[in-house]
Amino acid sequence: MKRCRDVAGSRALPWRGNTPEHRWYGLGRYYAMFPPSFAYDAVQGLTDPGERVLDPFCGRGNAPFMATTMQRPSIGVDINPVGWVYTAAKLGPAPAERVLGRLREVSDASRPQDRRSRSRFETMAWAPEVRSFLRAARRELDWRGCAVDRTLMAFIMLHMQDKRGTGLSNALWPTIACSPAYAVKWWTRKGLLRPPNVDPKAALEEKIKRRYRYGIPRQTHGSAVLGEAATVLRQQNCLKVALLLTSPPYCGVTDYWNDHWIRLWMLGYGLRKNWQRSARFENRDGYRELLRDVFRESQRHLVDSAAILVRSDLRRHTAEMCVEVLKDVWPDEAIFVRATTAPSEGESVYHGHGGRRAKELDFLLPGQRGMKWSAANGFREISSLGDYLPAA
Repeated sequence: MKRCRDVAGSRALPWRGNTPEHRWYGLGRYYAMFPPSFAYDAVQGLTDPGERVLDPFCGRGNAPFMATTMQRPSIGVDINPVGWVYTAAKLGPAPAERVLGRLREVSDASRPQDRRSRSRFETMAWAPEVRSFLRAARRELDWRGCAVDRTLMAFIMLHMQDKRGTGLSNALWPTIACSPAYAVKWWTRKGLLRPPNVDPKAALEEKIKRRYRYGIPRQTHGSAVLGEAATVLRQQNCLKVALLLTSPPYCGVTDYWNDHWIRLWMLGYGLRKNWQRSARFENRDGYRELLRDVFRESQRHLVDSAAILVRSDLRRHTAEMCVEVLKDVWPDEAIFVRATTAPSEGESVYHGHGGRRAKELDFLLPGQRGMKWSAANGFREISSLGDYLPAA
């Protein structure tokens, strides 16, 4: 099969842009998403078809999705409902005709009172027809129990918060949700006092048809579990995992709950930030224990030859804690490391530095089969982690 190039790097991928795998891999906006080449290279080099891949911090599910398209069964776990909906929808997208039919049913289920705004933020964020549709979807869709409803909900969440003229809303940052007060001030300052008039049913219908243009991917079994990873893994029978591939939440960088508060509202939560549920992981002792608990519970699910690949934040305290926990859980295993580079200079700027300097670190415990792969992919055994970290 002729391969195409990953748009985020120079690695070759097994599918072109006009394939269902390409279309569905990118479903969902989420913080710190794996580029396709990273997930593909790891799954291809560290597993054989039929072997299971585990991601206990799966986010929007890129690693489990990639594994299933490569005929490796997978399991992804995440505590955030937004990430879980994206993951579950990608691992089992419902047929297009049923999703479009459900879209029409939800649109018809809106009520006159659904158009009413409850706040200045709502007035400026969505036109009345959009507000009405969103409330109907929030009320009608069984995203936990129904694959059709979950797939439609994934599309709604993706487009309800977007650039002006692209999605259903006034201008909003597509990935992270700012506070209501900040959004109102910003719109006022920019003169964006009224949201665009959008027909939500027509807009979503077009976007759904485009996503399904080449069908749905051919996948082996993959499962998504909503919950705290250590608890979920503790309750599972041995999964016989050949590759643990994950990127834990970064310590103190983003609030994984409140930065998704708009999309969480679609799933039944309040239309506001909830600081009691903050998931910023600023407490370093708590963060260290989170990693230790999840990796310990993951350990019993790994086969003897399993490889472990963890993508970590570049900042010193996060990287050092990650290495500390890996050594604690797997004291007899050598740890290899490589620094990643930003796909472009522009993206690197958003990580606080210019050019294409390293922005993340990959830690590999290669197991019985990964030594040759690690050398071919730029990994070196750790002698001094400080060689890879910014100056203190």
